[in-house]
Amino acid sequence: MEHHQFGAQASAHARPRRTVLLCCALALAFFLLAARLDLAERLTQSLWRQEHWQLDELALSLLLLVLALAGFAMRRGRQVALLLAQNRALTQRLLRAQEEERCALARELHDEVGQDCTAIRAAASYILRAREGDQANVQACAASIARSSEALHAMVRTMLRRLRPPVLDSLGLAPALQALCDSWTQQHGIACHFAPHAIPAGLDDSTATAIYRLVQEGLTNVARHAGADRATVELRADAHGLLHLAIEDNGRGLRQDKTPADGFGMLGMRERVAGLRGHIRWINALGNGLRIEVALAARCAA
Repeated sequence: MEHHQFGAQASAHARPRRTVLLCCALALAFFLLAARLDLAERLTQSLWRQEHWQLDELALSLLLLVLALAGFAMRRGRQVALLLAQNRALTQRLLRAQEEERCALARELHDEVGQDCTAIRAAASYILRAREGDQANVQACAASIARSSEALHAMVRTMLRRLRPPVLDSLGLAPALQALCDSWTQQHGIACHFAPHAIPAGLDDSTATAIYRLVQEGLTNVARHAGADRATVELRADAHGLLHLAIEDNGRGLRQDKTPADGFGMLGMRERVAGLRGHIRWINALGNGLRIEVALAARCAA
């Protein structure tokens, strides 16, 4: 495996060199052909015969165009390299977050679920071995099994909510967001107002889930970093079939030395919106809060 990876990396590094060598070889071949045919002289004579059209200035104009295009290509190449680096960093962060979530679930399964399962097994074993007339201990074991079962059920529901918000399937997007804002207010003690306007019915699952996760991440950032006492979530659809999401707070705003690409949460929000071909921007009013605006197509389920 290591040899295969090393070979792939060496091949990837060798590709640009081969491309440069190929370009040099083509340029040399063209030079030899042009020298053989006196191409420049013939071209100059042809252009001079069209002096009234100023075609003799065409060569310099084309040279300037080539240089401008080369500069544009280099600039776009640097932008693409930066985007690729950001995507690689995001991928690594997502993998780390995924592993951390798996470790957290594994710990909860081991500590909570394992403990309750052991208690149920012990109580059931005692009931199986109980003698007649030991009704009090049997009832106590049955009550212990009932308590452990309820704890297991609560644990499973908690894990399911972390993996997938069930209210999206049972209630729809608007009620799910309202429930999210209400539970967030109860958890953090920060007032949160949800304002839906003309949300189309039957949004496809990817769009509804993305909006829910965007609001979830936005409110998490407000609770962790904003120092706000009020937040507003607004979701509306316009006449052009676009969904507009706004998350606003009255906190301290984004620090001047920070950009939306610095935080893992913000980077994840940007990538989630980009995956749906939408747009996101952060409007910072330092000392007066932060506003996150998202625009994406309102795709409905078939």
